[in-house]
Amino acid sequence: MTTRSIKHCTAAKQSAQSIAATSQLLAMLRSYIIDCLPRAPRLSDAADVLHISSRTLQRLLQQQGSSFRSLVTDCRHRLAQQYLHDHSLSLQQIAYQLGFEEQSSFQKAFKCWQGCSPGAFRQHKLPQAGRTHHFSAHSALLQVNYGIN
Repeated sequence: MTTRSIKHCTAAKQSAQSIAATSQLLAMLRSYIIDCLPRAPRLSDAADVLHISSRTLQRLLQQQGSSFRSLVTDCRHRLAQQYLHDHSLSLQQIAYQLGFEEQSSFQKAFKCWQGCSPGAFRQHKLPQAGRTHHFSAHSALLQVNYGIN
């Protein structure tokens, strides 16, 4: 093996490790955001929890084509979809759990995310009346982070 190919393999290995570390960091960040809700998560607090500077976190998210605000919004959107499966939760309760002060603010945000109201989403996605799924915080976290039901 030549020196050039060894350097190439080393660089590829470091790149793969960097990607894995970034993915793990983003999963930890999503978990932190979910744990903070219903209060508004702050970038500086998230950076402290992850043991990195706020600026490093901003750069990392920017490299991923994202921002802290968009990640918080994405977590809220995904959790909203999960919570809407549980008919025992009112829209007011869901709005509160996601950190919205008013149900109307949640409804407006959800309509922007999904293109329909939360009530219409609930009816369309769950046509059977009385169908209730109880999602624990753990299962919601798995769904948000990994797409696992």
